[in-house]
Amino acid sequence: MPIYKRHFKTGDKWCVYVRLPNGKRYRKVIGTKKKAEQIQKKLESEVVEGKWEIREKDEISFKDLLERYLGYMQANKAKSTVYCDTYRIKAHLLPYFDDIPIQLITHQMVDDYKSMRINEGASPNTVNHELVNLSHMLRMAVRWKYIDRNIVSDVERMKIAKKSPRYLSEDEVGRLLEASKESYIYPLIVTALHTGMRKGELLNLTWSDINFEKRMITIQSRSDWHTKNYKPRSWFFTPALYNVLKDHRQFHIESGIENDYVFTYNGNRIKTDIPESLRTVVTKAGLKGVTLHTLRHTFASQLVMAGVPLRDVQELMGHQSVQTTLQYAHLSEEHSKKQVLKLPFANG
Repeated sequence: MPIYKRHFKTGDKWCVYVRLPNGKRYRKVIGTKKKAEQIQKKLESEVVEGKWEIREKDEISFKDLLERYLGYMQANKAKSTVYCDTYRIKAHLLPYFDDIPIQLITHQMVDDYKSMRINEGASPNTVNHELVNLSHMLRMAVRWKYIDRNIVSDVERMKIAKKSPRYLSEDEVGRLLEASKESYIYPLIVTALHTGMRKGELLNLTWSDINFEKRMITIQSRSDWHTKNYKPRSWFFTPALYNVLKDHRQFHIESGIENDYVFTYNGNRIKTDIPESLRTVVTKAGLKGVTLHTLRHTFASQLVMAGVPLRDVQELMGHQSVQTTLQYAHLSEEHSKKQVLKLPFANG
């Protein structure tokens, strides 16, 4: 029969919680710790007198659940995912739910959490990511038999205005390539534009993934890294990509670079990102807001506008669901509409 402190907009308050034999819960927000302790003693006396029959059931606080969940993540998720999820949970979810028994978490608590985070200045997208983390924690709690259901699964997510993905036009692609020709990231940029690889796939690409004879690239999971969804993907070289990577390989050999990874700087593997170098060539090209992910969007967008079916684009992009690929569908429609202007009698 615990008492615990909760954070409300109006300040911290103390609560008393009792679980009944039929599964129903008795919870009362008291206010002060002293009064909560008084109510707790009164309820304990009533239990002794037989007024309440408390079902013995192990309870677990949010903080205790997190300890087990962290172990689960370490064994089942990628390091980058573990890092991001752990930060979100410890920085925001843990201070709010802390010692509260997870059996006690309600829809109202979660809604209050959403309001609190928005008032703190968090974006709706950030809050939604945190709700995903909370929901998965409680889903695992159901699996581990701590609770009967995950109440966050039907909590309404924050509304987010959908934006079309940023992609480069043919002219912008040409300017970017020209501006980056003398940079060490030129082969990486060309590979990104011609394959649509994710950042992690690019930075983990090894020479053993490339078959110049068959003119094919195949990425697949290894003991120290895995692709998203653990699925391998393959691409045939475009003529331009073949020439660039062939020259890049020759440069490695002539420079005595003994590195299994394709993309390097001064002979060392590029491990994280290239924001400064990319920003330099992007500025030189007279462009703005271009990231490695922009190049991935460009690959997909240009394929769709060229008439490649969405199902094929889905496979090339490695999207698990075609719903993700549908964000490019409007480009196909717009491109098709413009084709009528090629009619010889279009201008009357």
